Amino acid sequence: MYIDTHCHLQFSHFDSDRQMVIGNAKKAGVKKFIVPGVDMRSNTDAVRLASIHPGIVFASIGFHPYEAQTTRPETAYKELEALLTSSHNGIVAIGECGLDYHLYKNENATSKKRIQKELFIEQLILASKNNLPAIIHVRDAYEDFFDTYDSMNEKPTGVIHCFSGGLQEARMAKERGLFVGIDGNVTYSKTLQRIVGEIPISMLLLETDTPYLTPFPHRGERNEPKYIPLIAICIAELHHTTPDVIMTATTENTKRLFQMV
Repeated sequence: MYIDTHCHLQFSHFDSDRQMVIGNAKKAGVKKFIVPGVDMRSNTDAVRLASIHPGIVFASIGFHPYEAQTTRPETAYKELEALLTSSHNGIVAIGECGLDYHLYKNENATSKKRIQKELFIEQLILASKNNLPAIIHVRDAYEDFFDTYDSMNEKPTGVIHCFSGGLQEARMAKERGLFVGIDGNVTYSKTLQRIVGEIPISMLLLETDTPYLTPFPHRGERNEPKYIPLIAICIAELHHTTPDVIMTATTENTKRLFQMV
């Protein structure tokens, strides 16, 4: 089976057909789903969805780095901790959390570096305290990410979601025991293809980032977990192997990282 390790099925994009989307994914061989939150509302919705589909949908709770503009780090920690305490069974990770210095809503996010780091650190502390991995969002911020991660006394394991670094960043992730998530953009980004072909399969996880980053040949449409096999096929070609090898390896990687049976 395949596992989609990053799909926002709790978002409003799926309010009209969420059950059908899950059913279509299962028909395509995608049997389990990890649903990360990005703010408190989506965290709560992810936990609720996991409770409706136990053993099939799993939640990850966290605050996206852009939430640093409106969320105090200590408040985020307390809210996430309370949600963990009340509903730990369906939660397998903390995140998505991290650093993003990309232009956002016409505001240069680099002006939020300090507060983003503080928000990220609080979530890394929470993950480590609860023996949970972190789902880590990094964009235009790899140097600061590794510096921040390395500064932690207790470091949780985790995955760099939607990996966008180069071979050096991949090597640095490997040295720290981190996995990297590969999304639909690998089917059309020649730059990413060159990099992914050099990353050990033992580091890879499959993710769609649904409803975003729809793979070729469905670009322009809403993304869904049923497209995970397209990502696996592309990775298999880059590694000169078969999709079944990628499916088996990434499923085992996922189970190991998220402690899923």
